[in-house]
Amino acid sequence: MARLRAASRRRDPLLVAEEYTTATQVHSPLEPHVSVARWERGDLHLYVSTQSVSKIAAKAAKRWDLPRERVHLVTEYVGGGFGAKNSLSADVVAAVELSRLTGTPVRVGLERAEELTDAGHRPGTRTRVALLAGQDGSLRAMSVDSHGDGGVSVGSNAAVLAALMYGRSPRRVRDFDVVTNRPPGEPMRGPGGPPMAWALEQAVDTMAERLGEDPLTLRRRWDGNPKRQALYERVADLALWRDRPRGGRTGRFRRGVGLAAAGWPYLLAPDARVELVVEGGALVVRSATQDIGTGIRTLLGEVVADRFGVNATDLRVEIGQSSSVHGTGSFGSRTTTSMGPAAADAADRLREALRELSPDVPAAGPVPEHVFKEALAAAEGVSVVGERRSDRWGQLTPNMDDLAVGRGMSGAVHVMEVEVDTLLGRVRPTRCWAGIAAGRVYNERLARNQCEGAVVQGVGYALFEERRDDLATGVVLSDNLEDYRIPGMGDVPETEVYFHEEGFEHVVGGGVGLGEVSVVGVAAALGNAVYDATGRRPHDLPLRPDRLISSNRPKGGQR
Repeated sequence: MARLRAASRRRDPLLVAEEYTTATQVHSPLEPHVSVARWERGDLHLYVSTQSVSKIAAKAAKRWDLPRERVHLVTEYVGGGFGAKNSLSADVVAAVELSRLTGTPVRVGLERAEELTDAGHRPGTRTRVALLAGQDGSLRAMSVDSHGDGGVSVGSNAAVLAALMYGRSPRRVRDFDVVTNRPPGEPMRGPGGPPMAWALEQAVDTMAERLGEDPLTLRRRWDGNPKRQALYERVADLALWRDRPRGGRTGRFRRGVGLAAAGWPYLLAPDARVELVVEGGALVVRSATQDIGTGIRTLLGEVVADRFGVNATDLRVEIGQSSSVHGTGSFGSRTTTSMGPAAADAADRLREALRELSPDVPAAGPVPEHVFKEALAAAEGVSVVGERRSDRWGQLTPNMDDLAVGRGMSGAVHVMEVEVDTLLGRVRPTRCWAGIAAGRVYNERLARNQCEGAVVQGVGYALFEERRDDLATGVVLSDNLEDYRIPGMGDVPETEVYFHEEGFEHVVGGGVGLGEVSVVGVAAALGNAVYDATGRRPHDLPLRPDRLISSNRPKGGQR
């Protein structure tokens, strides 16, 4: 870009141009990929650990040339996925083919070494960021070039996400795929987001220092996102930020505080459906979605129960079977914002059906318990299907195979406190404040669990996780959980989660997903905290002790 090139030629002090790298991060779900296949009278029965029951059943039908109704897939619970279990993976194909050959049920499961080698990963990246500020402190230009090493896969997208941050100044973002013979990458929680934030958010902090400004003040001026602005206002009054140490620090153990901002597109699943059926005098909630630990089973029951004003324990929720109505996959931060409104719509439709049979059922509001039970008794066999209705202002894109981009972006701001042992080069996160702006929170306990887990995963990305390969043979060396370290209880900070629930009133249900946005900025906030503590800007992830010890880029002053 002309502005950036001109600034470089004149050595403009308000040009920040730096390079950052991230290592390959492996999904490492608690439950590895596993599948059981059985053929019976021409029907295919599958039990799969997958993030997308409906999608995988449809893909299986297509691959083995079967009518969709002859594929029966069951996935009631999934022991984690983080994006790795959203395809017709090798374990599924092997189980189906071997079962057809042998005529018996076949189970294929990956061992931990295989999971850490072949089941997907977040690509390692090398990202160069250039920011140019004017004398008035405005952002005049931005450039982000990122090279992603996804092995034999393509689709790197770290740089493009930077285009969604910090206003409308001239910007150029370019993603490059470096294709190698390493195992293929897969989308991982917040695809492209954490490596983008690791580079961009540290560059923003560097610019704040060049301008002699507080990092929060600069973000408040550059950022036009009203949801993040609300979070910045909250951070300004936060004791963790307001009372942080200032100036140079000395001694072996040094405390630092950093922050990072993040955003994520609002995605939804227009084809999401929820069925309500009365069986044996009880109300049953059904959909071909799946629970990967985020609690969608609980949420569906709560949404329907809340609509009728009854106890959720009086309902039965059945999910994870492809024979049910279409349920969305658990990826892209779209499950709750799609399935929740569909469940509410189903409840409203059922109320209308019950009123035709039992006039005592009120047109709106809570239904008295005895009235509800009598109405269900009179409605045996009644079934309705609710759908995910359109938002007030529609969508930005058409329905693309049960995926659409909605209007608006979720936001997040993370504030991280760390203690750095400058002798041993160890970083210990001590406290984290996670501000999330995603509109209405359906269930605070489940949402908080998502956000706290994101901090754990972000700390792992920042400090420990690094797939190591033999450069001569390509063999993955870190194929166990001793050589590939993930965080333990003693590695993660005390975390406070704050929800800003305004800004998505145009969305059906009032809220959007938060699984992705809650992880994007964690590592970057930690990196900025390390710089605040030591005066040494980290450029490479993970922040290994050897890197911290060998760093020789002081902030200035005695450290």
